[in-house]
Amino acid sequence: YGSLYPWHFEYRDLPANPLWILLHAWKVDAGRRFLADIIVNLAIYVPLGMSGYLAFRKQRIVKPMLLAVVLSASIEMVQLFVPGRNCSAIDWINNVIGATAGVGFGKMFEQLAGPQLRGLVRRKAADKAALALLFCWIGFLIFPLFPLFPVMGLPVYRAKLAAFAGGPWFAIIPLVSYAAAWFVGGRLLLAAGVLSAEIWLGISLLMVPMQFLIVARQPLPVDILASVTGFLVFLAWGRREGMEKILAGVFLAVLTIRGLAPFQFIGAPQEFVWVPFGGFLNMNWQAGVGLLLEKAFYYGAAVWLIRAAGARWRTAIASVAILLAGIEVAQMHLPGRTAEVTDPVLAVLVGLGLRVLTKPSRQIAR
Repeated sequence: YGSLYPWHFEYRDLPANPLWILLHAWKVDAGRRFLADIIVNLAIYVPLGMSGYLAFRKQRIVKPMLLAVVLSASIEMVQLFVPGRNCSAIDWINNVIGATAGVGFGKMFEQLAGPQLRGLVRRKAADKAALALLFCWIGFLIFPLFPLFPVMGLPVYRAKLAAFAGGPWFAIIPLVSYAAAWFVGGRLLLAAGVLSAEIWLGISLLMVPMQFLIVARQPLPVDILASVTGFLVFLAWGRREGMEKILAGVFLAVLTIRGLAPFQFIGAPQEFVWVPFGGFLNMNWQAGVGLLLEKAFYYGAAVWLIRAAGARWRTAIASVAILLAGIEVAQMHLPGRTAEVTDPVLAVLVGLGLRVLTKPSRQIAR
């Protein structure tokens, strides 16, 4: 989808067939932009390889790799007819390598989710959906620290510290939102079977000041206050049983507050955008991926909490998607917001992904 956006094609009289052009498109334009393209093309196919490995029950390595080869080659050939795009065999190879790495990550994830892990993090049982949400949570906190995008230069650090010193210590929406995220993060650690969840949740507090080292990330005092608040609340009530329905309701309220802030409605409605993920594709890719991970965590956590409260997967997914659709409709009357179909679609995709992860693999079923 992202490779062909905004879906504008034009006919071109090609001197050879598209496959021949792809196999001979090895032009290398050395430079910073070329390196960035390599990183992006590697990273964008990692989820395909990983999800393919986890989803397929037979030929779990061959099928994801074959899917990556065919999909990437097809997109590269179609890009011959997209203005401003180029067909590149180098991008094709990088995509396949990224999918290969994704297969490796999928295997590591499955081993991590298994009951036999030993070491510093010992688990009693594994909730794969909870583990996947933890990865999303960590990702949106420190992306793009990996792959290495550190801040360089003392002037940048001085500017970040000055912005931090002038930032707010109390703002109700980020305080409630991030505190709830940290509390749910602790519950996810418990569900993933991590022993000493309180210790690991406390260690995770370091990820907030780590944002000083990340390009385009600016931690604020309220972020630290919110994370510490969520951690302390988890220490007090995190292991209490029978809280699932309450937590699900609170988290849905958090989504509503985040979506409807600043609660200053206007009369004339704005246009509703029906093209999904257009906003992500039009912004800087680092900011877009970070925002995508954040939303995937919040929406996936809401689905997971409703499921933990006893609802079926389809009920949990539909509940979150319907709530987000209502929020998007309301955003047609909110200044500075863009009402679009992306968030409900993302909730459905994340929910379905979590549902797939909970299915027992062939090895476990045996």
